[in-house]
Amino acid sequence: MSSDGYSDINFSGNIIKNKKSLLYVQDSTSLVFGLGAGIIQLESLNGFGFFLICYFSVSFLYSTWICQSNPSKYYLNPLYEIYFESLFRELTGYVMAWTFSYAIVG
Repeated sequence: MSSDGYSDINFSGNIIKNKKSLLYVQDSTSLVFGLGAGIIQLESLNGFGFFLICYFSVSFLYSTWICQSNPSKYYLNPLYEIYFESLFRELTGYVMAWTFSYAIVG
C-alpha cells in the first residue's frame, strides 16, 4: 500500500462499483426531474434547460458530497465520468418521463 493509502482505490472492481452507484443516482434523479418538468408543464427549451441545470447540479453534489470533493480519488477521469459520460443516457430517461407526465397532466 502506498503512503497516501489510495493504492487499492483504483482497482477496476472499485471503479465499476463507483460508476454503478453514480448511474443509479443519475438515473433516479433524471426520472424524477422529468416527472417534475411534465407536472409543471415545461415546454421546449425551458424543459431542456431545466434538465441541464438539474443534471449538472446533481453531478456537482455527487462529486462534492459523495466523493468528498475529491472525485479523482474514486474515478480515473472524474470530469468526464461524472459530468459527461452518461449525459445523453440521462437525457433520454428525462425526456421519456417528461413527455409521459406532461401528457398525463395535460
